[in-house]
Amino acid sequence: MKIVQMSDIHVGSGLFRLDLLSAAIEETNSLEPDLVAVVGDLTMEGYRWEFEEAKGYLDHIDCEHVVYAMGNHDARSVGYRHFEELFGMRERAFVVPFAGGEAKVVTLDSTKPDLDEGEVGREHYAWLDSEFRGWDRGPKILMIHHHILAVPGTGRDVNILSDAGDVMAILREVGVDLVLSGHRHVPYVWSISGVRIVHSGTASSMRVRGTMPPSYNVIEIDPTQVQITLREPGKGEGEPLASFSRSAVTTSKFYPDFSRFVKYDRLR
Repeated sequence: MKIVQMSDIHVGSGLFRLDLLSAAIEETNSLEPDLVAVVGDLTMEGYRWEFEEAKGYLDHIDCEHVVYAMGNHDARSVGYRHFEELFGMRERAFVVPFAGGEAKVVTLDSTKPDLDEGEVGREHYAWLDSEFRGWDRGPKILMIHHHILAVPGTGRDVNILSDAGDVMAILREVGVDLVLSGHRHVPYVWSISGVRIVHSGTASSMRVRGTMPPSYNVIEIDPTQVQITLREPGKGEGEPLASFSRSAVTTSKFYPDFSRFVKYDRLR
């Protein structure tokens, strides 16, 4: 399975670069991915014209499964109304077929109107559980804009999910394979208790931090390995970002029971 992950497009920003986005889209099409995951901040201020402009660019992606998550910038100016009209539901679950199986993909809206901070919220826990628990036909993938774990090289961390602990416990409990996030504009990968959290940088703006350039990720999953490559738009093949086994290698055991920490009614 091949996934292209990009984030933080930021159409409407004075630092938006169309040449970078055009290069990323052209390269994505040449890769023929099974899934293109765009994990939020399509716009800068959530204005309709920004969403319309972003859609005009992103509609050139040639992939059957192009999926979008809401970002905190998209939630400004009541932007969720335009997001839903132009890019679809903010939260949904679907299946992506690929050679040898099917992936379960869930998108969550972690935004709050006009706030940079994010939260999943207790009202989503049962749904998240019901979508992933028992899935055995391929990878379990969560798309969410805000980061669950702190990203190094990004300065003071003030916008992590407010309920990150509960969410991380649920993801481990139900065996999620990949969490695709953005928000911090720096690519990085964490692997904790079998949950791989993959952050992508800003794909098409100069709102960068430190030494990291604008970039996006290419994720390749085969029966034994997961390879993640960091690519700079227009700069060629890219460089390795992470590599790990398809099945988590861990001898960790956790006590006491999960329900001592996170309690909710599971959907039947």
